[in-house]
Amino acid sequence: MRKQLLPLAIAASGMAFVATAHAEQPNGWFVNGNVGSSHYSAEVDDFGSGTETDTAFIVNAGYRDQRILGFEVGYTNLGSVSESDDFGDRVKLSGDGWTLGLNGHFNPTSHWYISARGGAFLWKLHAKARIAYDDGSSDTFRASEQSLGWYAGVGTGYDINRHWSVGGNFDYYKIDKDVYELGTRIFSVSAEYRF
Repeated sequence: MRKQLLPLAIAASGMAFVATAHAEQPNGWFVNGNVGSSHYSAEVDDFGSGTETDTAFIVNAGYRDQRILGFEVGYTNLGSVSESDDFGDRVKLSGDGWTLGLNGHFNPTSHWYISARGGAFLWKLHAKARIAYDDGSSDTFRASEQSLGWYAGVGTGYDINRHWSVGGNFDYYKIDKDVYELGTRIFSVSAEYRF
C-alpha cells in the first residue's frame, strides 16, 4: 500500500509546485522605463551625417498574459544629431514617436529573464537649419515630417520579485520616408513594475 501511495504523493507535490510557480506569474499590467544611449545613422537627401550619439528614453505600459506575451504602447525620444561647418551653418535633426507592439518576457530561471519586443513606430522628425551669411546675418529654417516606421528590441535582466525587474536592452528604430532615412540603435538600462 505504501509503495502505491508514494508515486501518488510525489505527483501531488509536483502539481502543487507547478500551481505555486504558476501563481507567481499572474496575468497583469506593467509599466517600464528605459534610459540610454542612442546611436544615429542618418541620411537626409543622400547626405549622410555618419553616426552620432545622444541620450534617449523610452516609456511603455502594457499587459502580459502569464507574464509571457502581451501588448505594449509607449513613447520613445530618440535624442538628436547635429552637423555644422566652418562657415557657421548648422543643422539639427531630432526624433520621437509613439509605439504599439508586442512584448515578451521569458524566464529561463526563477529570476533571470529574456525579453523581446517589436511593432509599429509612429515617428516625427524635427529639423532645424541655421544658415550663416558672409555679412554676419543668418536665417533659421524649421521643418517636420511624420510617418509610420517600425521598431524591434531584445533585453535581459533580473526579476527582483513579483513586481520589480531591472535589465539591459538593445532597441532599433527605423525611419524611412522621402529624403529621410534613419536607423537608430538604443542601448539602455530599464526598470519595470508589474501590478
